[in-house]
Amino acid sequence: MKYALLVYADQSGWADLAPEEGERQRAESLPAWHAAFGEIGRSDPSWDGHELAPAESAKVVRVRDGERIVTDGPFADTKEAIGGLFLVDVPDLDEAIRLASIVPAAAYGSMEIRPLARG
Repeated sequence: MKYALLVYADQSGWADLAPEEGERQRAESLPAWHAAFGEIGRSDPSWDGHELAPAESAKVVRVRDGERIVTDGPFADTKEAIGGLFLVDVPDLDEAIRLASIVPAAAYGSMEIRPLARG
């Protein structure tokens, strides 16, 4: 079954980091991320995943009465924002849960698992 594993994290403190500190933290986390990528690949060799730009770069589009309205920022006003996603095709929900739990962001943010509507 196909699932989206959505990565959520509180991005509010990231802008306050000095560039060198942000790069250091990112470099320190890379081995854990690469290990997770390897494990996901063993479970689903055709997996796909993407990191998203910070939530502040988001645009929200609505059409009301035929008029397009574009606003800045994420749709939801919450501390945690979606920072990335994985698309996996695994045998069942238990395997999707297992994979979500090994993603490093699960330790400081959260992972949402959603089955794809078709597929």
